[in-house]
Amino acid sequence: LLPPAGMLYVARPGWAGIYLALNVVIGAASLFVSREHAWPLGLALLLVAIVCAFQVHRSCRDSRVLRRPWYARGPGLTVIVAAFAALALGVRAFAFEPFRFPSASMLPSIEPGAHLIVKKWGYGNYKTFGIHFARTGISSELNRGDIVVFEYPEDPTIVYAKRIVGLPGDRVAYFSKRLWINDQEVPRKPIAGSPRYLERLGAREYPVLVETGAPVSVPPAQAFPFKDRCTYTAEGMSCPVPEGHYFVLGDNRDNSADSRIWGFVPARNIVGVVEYVLP
Repeated sequence: LLPPAGMLYVARPGWAGIYLALNVVIGAASLFVSREHAWPLGLALLLVAIVCAFQVHRSCRDSRVLRRPWYARGPGLTVIVAAFAALALGVRAFAFEPFRFPSASMLPSIEPGAHLIVKKWGYGNYKTFGIHFARTGISSELNRGDIVVFEYPEDPTIVYAKRIVGLPGDRVAYFSKRLWINDQEVPRKPIAGSPRYLERLGAREYPVLVETGAPVSVPPAQAFPFKDRCTYTAEGMSCPVPEGHYFVLGDNRDNSADSRIWGFVPARNIVGVVEYVLP
């Protein structure tokens, strides 16, 4: 079940390192392939475990195994396994964590099924596998145009990924399929031969998908905190962003449930910023 631990148990630290490297490489490779094409990697992990099990069994016949060093004995082996598990949890909770993005709401920037590598340090919401280890204030800067992963305000057990367009204190408006920040229209230019545009927020330029045949009105909004400060019309909506909150949009503007519908993202809900998008 744990090839590196098996090799340590029979006093083969070199082989333990080799099997650990194989597991890490195969696990990392799985981030670069789609789910339907990941089965060969899962088969490879199973094969590694089977080969290691046979090798451990053969090594048990070696009389030298009876003279076990500290790391091959029960207490030492338990400490090593626990240390590796704590390291893996710490990296996922505090540094970087992979997420799989399921929807089309961020097209064309993020394809459905893509892997997101999220930087978490500095954003104060340190959790993994549903376990909160710590919660602090945000110490790293968030900018307009950043793609963030966050806990959905209506159900914190669900995580979303959207693009920040409004910071605390901004006024965000979305009318007739055009985005405005603080009474300034956000510049965008069409990409020839497609419904895509290049939108620019500050120094950040990114593609958005806008369907010309879709209605210009925003879908009916839910009840959410500070909704009474917002204005909704047949052409769109306008909202001031409260302190300690962010306004997010999906890049697939006509097919995204975002702050236009369910409101602002509290700072405490931010999990981290997307650093890498993998297939």
